Amino acid sequence: MEQPTISEDCTIGVSRRGFIRLVGVAGAGLVLGCYLPGKHSAASDARGEGAAEPFAPNAFLRIDEKGVVTIIISKPDMGQGPRTTLAMLAADELGVDWKDVRVEQAPADARLFGGQTVGGSSTVRSMYQPMRLAGATARTMLIAAAAKKWGVEADTLTLVDGAVRQGTNGKNLTIGELAPEAAKLPVPPREEVRLKSRDEFTIIGKKTVRVDAKNIATGKAVYGLDVKPAGVKVAVVARTPAFGAKVKSFDAAAAKKVPGVQHVFEVPTGVAVVADDTWAAMKGRDALVVEWDLGPNAELDSDTLYKSMRAALGEHLAMPAGAKVLDAEFQLPFLAHAPMEPMNCTVDASGGQCVMWVPTQNPGSCQDQAARVLGIEPSKVRVNVTLVGGGFGRRLNADYAAEAVRIAQQANCPVQVLWTRDDDMRHDYYRPASVHSCRAAVDADGRPLGWSHQYINAGGRGGRGGFGGAGIPYDIPNSGLAQGSVPSPIPTGAWRSVENTQTGFVNESLIDELAHLAGKDPLAFRLAYLRSDRLKKCLETAAQKAGWGTSLPKGRGRGIGCFEGYGSRIAQIVELSVEDGEVKLHKITAVVDCGLAVNPLGVIAQVQGGTTDALSCALRSEITIEEGGVAEGGWGPFGWMKMPDTPPVDVTILPSEDPNPGGMGEVAVPAITAAVANAIFAATGKRLRKLPIRRSDLA
Repeated sequence: MEQPTISEDCTIGVSRRGFIRLVGVAGAGLVLGCYLPGKHSAASDARGEGAAEPFAPNAFLRIDEKGVVTIIISKPDMGQGPRTTLAMLAADELGVDWKDVRVEQAPADARLFGGQTVGGSSTVRSMYQPMRLAGATARTMLIAAAAKKWGVEADTLTLVDGAVRQGTNGKNLTIGELAPEAAKLPVPPREEVRLKSRDEFTIIGKKTVRVDAKNIATGKAVYGLDVKPAGVKVAVVARTPAFGAKVKSFDAAAAKKVPGVQHVFEVPTGVAVVADDTWAAMKGRDALVVEWDLGPNAELDSDTLYKSMRAALGEHLAMPAGAKVLDAEFQLPFLAHAPMEPMNCTVDASGGQCVMWVPTQNPGSCQDQAARVLGIEPSKVRVNVTLVGGGFGRRLNADYAAEAVRIAQQANCPVQVLWTRDDDMRHDYYRPASVHSCRAAVDADGRPLGWSHQYINAGGRGGRGGFGGAGIPYDIPNSGLAQGSVPSPIPTGAWRSVENTQTGFVNESLIDELAHLAGKDPLAFRLAYLRSDRLKKCLETAAQKAGWGTSLPKGRGRGIGCFEGYGSRIAQIVELSVEDGEVKLHKITAVVDCGLAVNPLGVIAQVQGGTTDALSCALRSEITIEEGGVAEGGWGPFGWMKMPDTPPVDVTILPSEDPNPGGMGEVAVPAITAAVANAIFAATGKRLRKLPIRRSDLA
């Protein structure tokens, strides 16, 4: 299938004059999206000088008189593909051929688009109805315009492949021909707009290549670091070596001698070096002499934090007398987000206004932070959202955007603030480290009698709550979870699948151990107590596809993990071998029920990506604290999976009658780490409860 085009013009070379004119046009509601003065789009070229404004019945869709359909995507794209999936929803309801669609990324504008934050696997779920309604509203108005022109009833007409038709008499009008008349009609109320039934879909549910795939593959896609407005300088920051540290003094003399260095000054995050290009900025930073006040955390290390977490554990729920009782403790580390594209932001903060180009999950927060720093109204801050080279929760924070605004303001010129890989790894908002104490029990017949889980992480104010729901998908009596935290100066935040990355590992490891205590097969034990029939179906299908129960050579094993959340369900089975302390991953089988799969290719990609992330967490990756700071400074020490080490991930999407889509960005992460540990037990007889699993654990 031929793919629609995508406009990247909104992120390249905007002048101050161009920005002001753009704001004027967008503020008047004439053109929604990212058209720039002097930059010609297909739609503007097609209209010609003096042509009518395009038909724009809502903030998400525009049709010009030549029939060019532009769908505006309000949500940032950090690799999960919303620019494709959301456009599919509107295009299908509108009734156009997919190849005739253009896609544009919207700037930050809560008034027009509502919430634009991307997180919690919520994008497709939250926009499923609005995007369909946008397309259906336009379809309703175009059909009404044709009905008026022909003097017929609207319900005798259909809109298919970009044209309104009346029965089979060959009479038709293209949407381009109808757009000027449709633009004169009132927008119909919601009750007059009919959404298509599922059997009418022509685009939704079809495997569709991402609209920007070719641009990404050929280097034409615009990420944050690709933005180079006229006169822009590059800035890097010498950052504190420990959490809570600050600059005591610095000598900029040597840095200022580096050719191209223009400014050196202190900022809240360290010392900024502003230069003509990246090389000069980095060499200038290398030449800086900074004396640091290391602050109160200079002696802090990971061991101290883990000890404090263990000390915060309390008493378990009581288990019934005479039960077989299992006690287990689990430990998980801090994790960096490690996106492929480090943090960056380009800012022009002059003339009482501000324009930003930023790869973000949270455009509104960037806008608000910039306004706060500059002391201006948010309406005077234009946030152009570029493609995002990975977010995973890191770019929900706007710290790097606020830093860039401060630097641009002090340098008094457009500035692109660049974080190096080392900066990104050592100054993240990390997934919290945690310690888990668990107790579970079965009776003499192997039936579960109790489940008690205490979960303490590092990153909060401290304290421990009482027991609440256990958060498990299994029907186990006397079950509960108590959560708490210990004080820590390490900044923490959302990480792909948030706390489920920790509880998923614990829950699916513990249920496996409980099955072993009961003398039951891990698959049969799960199926006996799962509450969700849909999750059971995922597990049964995965087991069949993975060959569960068939014999394997010595040193080879299979392990199960399953998870339900974000409106979706998944079962994963890992097949691996262990030889001389080395784990070799052979095959991953994943079966998912996500309700309506709007774009099956996107679902498959998210399962594969989430699985790979979690495999890295299982076997390689952690952040450790030494002398108050992060020890790992790059990809090598952090240990993310490499392509030769990544096994095939076979993904099956189960058909579902559920009319709504589930979230997919995070559902594949929680349980696969446990599936790895369970497979290692099957291969070696060793139970491993600490991540990442090291060679020394298997020796």
